[in-house]
Parts: sequence; structure tokens; C-alpha cells
Amino acid sequence: MPQIDHYSKCSETARNASIEQFGERWSGHYLLVIIPGGNSDDWDMDFETSVISIDKLRAGMRNAAPPEDDSDEETAPPGTYLYEVKKHAENSWLEWIAIGRARNNDLVLRHQSVSKLHARIHSDKGNAADGNIDSTYWLTDMKSTAGTTVNGIPILPSEPHQLSPDNRIRLGQVDCVFFDSVGLYNHLRTL
Repeated sequence: MPQIDHYSKCSETARNASIEQFGERWSGHYLLVIIPGGNSDDWDMDFETSVISIDKLRAGMRNAAPPEDDSDEETAPPGTYLYEVKKHAENSWLEWIAIGRARNNDLVLRHQSVSKLHARIHSDKGNAADGNIDSTYWLTDMKSTAGTTVNGIPILPSEPHQLSPDNRIRLGQVDCVFFDSVGLYNHLRTL
């Protein structure tokens, strides 16, 4: 599922608009994501994904060739990205917003330290896709390999953690900040 990066458009609006004008265009919640640079060898994966036919498995052949399509190993270029915390209509998990490395997540973070389904965000108002600005948002780590922290404190897997605007989130080695419209405007104006 393609992810839309709003960073440059949003930054331009913040430079040229009042907070009211900015809020009209950029209402809602956002995740400012910083994809780190560096060598892919910096993160040592402790598992391997491969494709094997059921016939080979039954025959005891456990060493299968890696899949020809290695698109799952692509990573986003280092940099800063801005993603709207929003449900995609094509996603089958209607009650929460999925975050992870796999392309079928609502927020796709293409970095090798992020699990395929790393975490999820949901709202106390039910469907997080409703866009209700007054909702309370919760972050849950989905038993990711590298873990999740909020403001430097690890959160327990499967235990929802309440999010507040300006919370700093770390998913594997990817740093994020959870913003509402006002916080995002103020952050972009200070840059």
C-alpha cells in the first residue's frame, strides 16, 4: 500500500499560513518519522523469510531458495517524512491503524528494524478512521522484534499506551513524534 509523505507540502503551508489556516488544511493527527541512515548491517535480523513448497517441506527439504521478489528488503531513503494517522480504506483491520514494514499496513515504515506489523494505533471513539480530533489515541506494540518506546520508556507488548501530542515514539531504530495540528504547526514554524 503506497504511503503519502506530506512533509514538504505541510512545511510550506506552516511557513506561509496562520495557525487557523494551517488547522483548516492540516487537521487531525500526524506522525513525523525520521528514517535513520547507515549501513543495513547495523541491524542484525534474527530471522529469515523464505518460500518453500509444501511438497519440499513434506520431503524434508528445509533449505529453500530465497524468494525472487526481495522487495520486502527495500528500505526508505534516510530522511524526515510526515504521515497522516489515518485509516486506509483497503486495509482489513477496520478498528485500528496498523504500523509496520509490510506494505499492507496503514503507515508503512520501510526500515529493517521495524517489524512487518510493529504496532497499532486506535482511538477511544471506535474506528480510528473517523478523523475525530477530540479522540484519545492509544499505541500498542504488536510483539515486535525490536520493541517500541514512548518518551524513552519501553511499552509492554499488547498493552495499550495512551498517546499525547508531542510524544516521542521509537519503533525499532525509527524515531517518530506524534503531533496534533497545533503541535505540528508550532514544530514546523521553529525549523
